[in-house]
Amino acid sequence: MKVIYISVKFRPGHPEASPHAGLFQAVVSANALVEGTWGATIHDAVSPQEGEPVVTKRAVSAFAGSDLEKLLQTAGMTTLILSGVATNFVVEGTAREASDRGYNVVVVGDCCASVSQEAHDSALTTALPFLATVTTLDEVTAALG
Repeated sequence: MKVIYISVKFRPGHPEASPHAGLFQAVVSANALVEGTWGATIHDAVSPQEGEPVVTKRAVSAFAGSDLEKLLQTAGMTTLILSGVATNFVVEGTAREASDRGYNVVVVGDCCASVSQEAHDSALTTALPFLATVTTLDEVTAALG
């Protein structure tokens, strides 16, 4: 199994942030997720281990404008197991694009979070079941042995 980390961050001044997306305008207003700052780093509790790649994204989907597809193709990956923040934006957006690109997508629902429990639950029960297998960490762990 290959683990790939996805990190969202922007250059100082947020030149990549769409002025038409409210989500990213909030990031710009807060001057958040700037490369090289603590807010754009992966938390130590889940930081990459030696040899695990980190993909930088500057959009909702992990595929948009990143080299994720190249890493997946090079490794021969056909199934993606997704977890992260935010369930109804990033995880769902990445699942949509992965599904469109022909990947088998699995979403580990109890390893995702969102801006509210309602938004999280809605993504897991409304859109994601049409794009992916929605499961739990225990089920993934058992399946992987």
